[in-house]
Amino acid sequence: MYMYLPFLTAFIGLVLVWFDRRFAGLALLALTTLILVYWFHFHATNHLNISL
Repeated sequence: MYMYLPFLTAFIGLVLVWFDRRFAGLALLALTTLILVYWFHFHATNHLNISL
């Protein structure tokens, strides 16, 4: 997975919150969290050969 993607979504969410678009910022925060959870799960299970 592209590692810049969580940083990009977090930055866009920060910009949206800066311009008083709180709901859209929270949606992008949730998307960022989901990307990071998926990224961690993929790398923790496939590359380290452990079972979560």
